[in-house]
Amino acid sequence: MGTMRIDGHDIPFQENDNILKAALAANIEIPYFCYHAALGSLGACRLCAVEVASVDPAQKPRVVMSCLEFARDGLNVSVSAAAARQVRQRIIEFLMINHPHDCPVCDEGGECHLQDMTVACGPPYRRYRGRKRTFTNQYLGPLVHHEMNRCITCYRCTRFYQDYALGDDLGSMRLRNEVYFGRFQEGALTSPFAGNLVEICPTGVFTDAVFRQHFARVWDLETAPSICPHCSVGCNTLPGARDGTLRRVRNRFHPELNRWFICDRGRYGHQYSEHPDRPLTAQVAGVKMSYREALAAAAEQIKAARDRTGGLGSTREDLESNAILQTLLNELSGKFATFSDPQLETATTAAVAALQSSGGAPSLAEIEQADAALVVGDLTAHAPMMDLALRQAYRNGAKLAILHSGPSLLNRFAATTLTVAPHEIGAHLLHLNEQAAAASIASNQHEKELADIATYLTTAQRPILIGVSETMSEPEIAALVQLATALGSHARLAYALPGANAYGTTLLTPTNSTNAVLEAIESGQIQTLIVMGNDPLGDARLGARWRTARQRLSTLIVLDCVATTTAEAADILLPVAAWAERGGTFVNYEGRAQGFAPVFQRAEPLPNTVEVLADLAHCLELTLPDVPAVLNNLFPGYQTPLPGTMGPSLPAPSLTMQTDTTIGTASITHPGHWQVALTSWYGDDALASYAAALVELAPAAAALIHPTAAFKEGIEDKEQVRLRGPAGTVVLPVQLNNDVAADTIALARVTLAQLGVGHGDLLELERIL
Repeated sequence: MGTMRIDGHDIPFQENDNILKAALAANIEIPYFCYHAALGSLGACRLCAVEVASVDPAQKPRVVMSCLEFARDGLNVSVSAAAARQVRQRIIEFLMINHPHDCPVCDEGGECHLQDMTVACGPPYRRYRGRKRTFTNQYLGPLVHHEMNRCITCYRCTRFYQDYALGDDLGSMRLRNEVYFGRFQEGALTSPFAGNLVEICPTGVFTDAVFRQHFARVWDLETAPSICPHCSVGCNTLPGARDGTLRRVRNRFHPELNRWFICDRGRYGHQYSEHPDRPLTAQVAGVKMSYREALAAAAEQIKAARDRTGGLGSTREDLESNAILQTLLNELSGKFATFSDPQLETATTAAVAALQSSGGAPSLAEIEQADAALVVGDLTAHAPMMDLALRQAYRNGAKLAILHSGPSLLNRFAATTLTVAPHEIGAHLLHLNEQAAAASIASNQHEKELADIATYLTTAQRPILIGVSETMSEPEIAALVQLATALGSHARLAYALPGANAYGTTLLTPTNSTNAVLEAIESGQIQTLIVMGNDPLGDARLGARWRTARQRLSTLIVLDCVATTTAEAADILLPVAAWAERGGTFVNYEGRAQGFAPVFQRAEPLPNTVEVLADLAHCLELTLPDVPAVLNNLFPGYQTPLPGTMGPSLPAPSLTMQTDTTIGTASITHPGHWQVALTSWYGDDALASYAAALVELAPAAAALIHPTAAFKEGIEDKEQVRLRGPAGTVVLPVQLNNDVAADTIALARVTLAQLGVGHGDLLELERIL
């Protein structure tokens, strides 16, 4: 900590701050291009020139690059000195020599850093009259558009893509004034974080390819602080809308969570709200009706059923909606649940209870500071920004270990990767627990790898354990908690939960409620079911059972903003506002309650789920408390978090943590011996699966099998095989993959739903000869 002087103002600075960083923190503008708070200083653009006075009065002041000069006590700096201004002006003039001057049609217009700096520093006209250097643009996929002629060679793109996000398919090529930023060959960028190039680039080289299809000038966009609805991390975002449609989503800075970046699912998954098949008109028995008519029909059926009414909330619906649905069902003496799979309910409940008992999960900023980490599951697919945080820990020297049954993008950064069948995960966690308590001599390769992982964790000062609850059982979650306990109080525990509001929804979920609702439907005890933002009929493991149970219902009422399998089967469909069209609260994996504000209204506004439920209660002549009263009753001391704020911890009662770590074994009566592993990708989400541009990047459907396991069965690469599950059969090509466990088939979520199996279930495989 010290003080320097900039143009007559005393400016404080922190240790190791450069002049530019200290000046920006004090709201003093020094022009720059290549500097970025996340990427540090490079000195490539030469625009941040300032004049520094010498300590010796006999020596002349010197011009330095403020991003490369450390701040020092007593330093006297001038931004306005003539020599510094002349350097900045010449830099701008040289940069603009080859610029295409296409500002009127550039997507970056209105938020172009180059334009701002040119106005601030540069000459008002261009003297160069020679021929411009030009480049050929590349196709970089459906998400990012490339206009290389606007480049000013600041290297921000490659520093983010290669150095920060650790991608390897975009870089800099050629020399001098012909430096080119792109791929060796055209093709879609493979990084889950490629969309950040749109924001990291200070010019219009990389722009939002989805936004430019329905482009609007940024000053015409309606914006409001929001929270990403696509996973449990709770990244802060800034959606932009125009003329009643959502056009784009950008990052919004949160110092403890996403900070400067978001993943591509969060940036491009918003297209679901503009999907051509999105339900926008209420329907009764497949016939379009007005909202009031459909509401009256729903109320009539609920009146007839009364206490034989059930309700299914959702982890992708906000806290307010789930709480009001539960309150309505309590008034009706009905049954309430929030999950469609009992195993997912018990696993998520165990994970939330574990997070509560461990003192809370680390923020993304804290995950970046870890010096060792164990990940159980495919983190990239379920919480991409946790993946990015771990990549920063890896860059800082952390030892990463992966315990999983299938491929994961984090594998290539791991010091140790242990790939085992789903039913063996729990046993390995227990064995790892023993290794952490007392080192033993390894007798095989697996034991050696476990010993290595135990060494990383026990010798670390800031170890972190992260589990993916969707692909873990309750005993496995308990085993991970025991490992965290064994490592001591300095170990931190986190879980990627299945939905933006999974933490909050779980706190409302009665024990064993999914089974209770499903069995009540099957036995005729529930005649009318209200489904809000959930898709039980499309569930991977139990979809077939839910579809059979649906036949026992007299009325299925669905409130949703996407055309799910359940919505298409509804007797009464009540379309609701999507997340950007309403306000609410999501509770992220830390237990942090974050509010989001409505960004816009559609030309024909849709009610949000709380409004629909309140209107329904009115038709039923029920008086429900208002939302704040309901939430304060459920969570004493609760205060609605304001959108755009940090977000407080939810004052929630503690759940009971199960400590049974007994690991079940696969059923030996099943005719199949192959275990199923869910192999997902960063765009796999209930909402993002309706985003057209993102879905273009989805991997082709295939049965991923380890080469050794395939060889034992006589199966060759790309051979067609028939997979048989409880709900049906699927024919897929085999894709040999070294990251799949032995005797395991890794399959995409859509294939699991077709077969009626979930992660860890058994499956039959038949060769097609």
